[in-house]
Amino acid sequence: MNLKKIKLSSLFILLNIFVLFTSVLFIEEIYKLQFSDSEYFKNQALSNRQKIDIIEAKRGSILDREFNEVSETINAFNIGIYPEQIDDKELVSELLAPLLQLDKVTIFERLKNNKNYFYLKRNVDFEIGTKINNWNYKGINVEKSSKRIIYSDSLKQIIGHVDPDGNGIEGLELYFDNSLKGTDGELRYEAAPNGDFIPQGKSSILDPVHGEDLILSIDSELQYISENLCSEALKATQAFKCSVVFVNAENGEIIISAEKSSTNNKYFNINLISGRALYEPGSALKIFTVGSLLEKNEVNENDTYYVEDKIEIIEESCNKNYEGLKGCFRDFLKHDPYELTVKEIIERSSNVGTIKITQNSNVSEIENFLMKFGFGKKTGVELTGETRGGFIDYKRCVTCLSSLSIGYSVNVSQYQMVRAYSIIANGGNDVKLTLTQKDNVDVEDIEIISAEMSSRLKKLLINVVEGENGTGKSLRKEGYIIGGKTGTSRTHLEGVGYSEDRFNTSFTGFVETKEGPIVGSVLLWGAKTNPSSEYVTGGSTAAPIFKKIISYFAPKE
Repeated sequence: MNLKKIKLSSLFILLNIFVLFTSVLFIEEIYKLQFSDSEYFKNQALSNRQKIDIIEAKRGSILDREFNEVSETINAFNIGIYPEQIDDKELVSELLAPLLQLDKVTIFERLKNNKNYFYLKRNVDFEIGTKINNWNYKGINVEKSSKRIIYSDSLKQIIGHVDPDGNGIEGLELYFDNSLKGTDGELRYEAAPNGDFIPQGKSSILDPVHGEDLILSIDSELQYISENLCSEALKATQAFKCSVVFVNAENGEIIISAEKSSTNNKYFNINLISGRALYEPGSALKIFTVGSLLEKNEVNENDTYYVEDKIEIIEESCNKNYEGLKGCFRDFLKHDPYELTVKEIIERSSNVGTIKITQNSNVSEIENFLMKFGFGKKTGVELTGETRGGFIDYKRCVTCLSSLSIGYSVNVSQYQMVRAYSIIANGGNDVKLTLTQKDNVDVEDIEIISAEMSSRLKKLLINVVEGENGTGKSLRKEGYIIGGKTGTSRTHLEGVGYSEDRFNTSFTGFVETKEGPIVGSVLLWGAKTNPSSEYVTGGSTAAPIFKKIISYFAPKE
């Protein structure tokens, strides 16, 4: 009995100790909750009530060189759908189809086959979104959004576009995305369980930083005019594409970068073809290949050459009609042999004469001279996907020196051509092409060729226009100083090779103005011969467009 009492007493004592211990722990936790951890739980409670609304930064506008707005962001709506909340799916499909320009059957199928929320259409015009919102139809969610619009059709390819979330994905929208889009702000506030704003609650706001505006160097009016001139030329020549680029030779600002595609275009479906597509420039390159020898004083403008209408680099190649890289090179038109100076060879654009001038030179040295002007390198213009071009492997090519001298065996872009001609026109200094206006900041001139060499090459180009037998004589214009070079090369078609009846025809040159020289290039891709003429030329197709465009630039007094 005593033993039993002792056991019960011990148990009672242990129970009291346990109760006391747990009580202490409970009191400690109460204390921590009330005092030590109160701030933590207070913050937790606050965070559960705190809401964050994003304040979207407005994307910067894009303006042309005259500060006309050509692209901006406007208010719009996204149309979202809760399929399971819509009772009459057929009726909703019928109502939305004409407003959203969607097929009603397609809408109905999406409503029927989807259970989760989805966007039926994003960035809907403000007026249409407002109309749908006013229906207050259950299951249709109209949420605020924004829409990027372009006011100038002729600038769409350069400006590019944004995705539904407003991020740049092509053209200048992509290149300048970071500066255009800005930084979103946010509104933090306390909200009731139902999400309503609590007026007495804590709130804070971080203002958005709106995107910067982008000012282009492009003249919208001249861009539009150039496209129309291209449209007319495409009809007349049946070319696949026409592209026009004009640039301020002093600062590299691109004033025009226009292009137009024909309906029969099968081969040149490249956006911004002037910067991304490559071609062999033909005779427009001769000023540089001959210039490489003039610079080294290996020839001068008055040296004479006996020029036939054809020349064989590989014996018997002309008899076998092995043209171009196969060994035989010809002048554009048949003619009796005559003596021509270097100046006259450039004036007449004689292939045979040019080959004779360069035939004892080193092809790698000519290539090095061309690379000084930027051939084989990207211009650095604000474009994604710009091409660099380059030269073919001359080491295994007997005729490549001859071919290169007359503008074959090298691939160039139109942007590269205007940059190279700008170096000649501006006194021999390098120039960086840009599609945006430059600040008037003094930049150290980087000499590519001497001013004296620049002057000599300019005179040769002016003589192409002013000379009696110049291939660019149709460009003569009273009160204007114009120089340049025609270019004609066979069009290389993917999977076909060189075409027998299509040519890339061009004119690249400059006009002197009060503001300095303006350099331009007009290029027709795949101009087709017609029954009345065996050939098409840069002088007959591209030069007339060049002449019309320079009339919009005031002549230098």
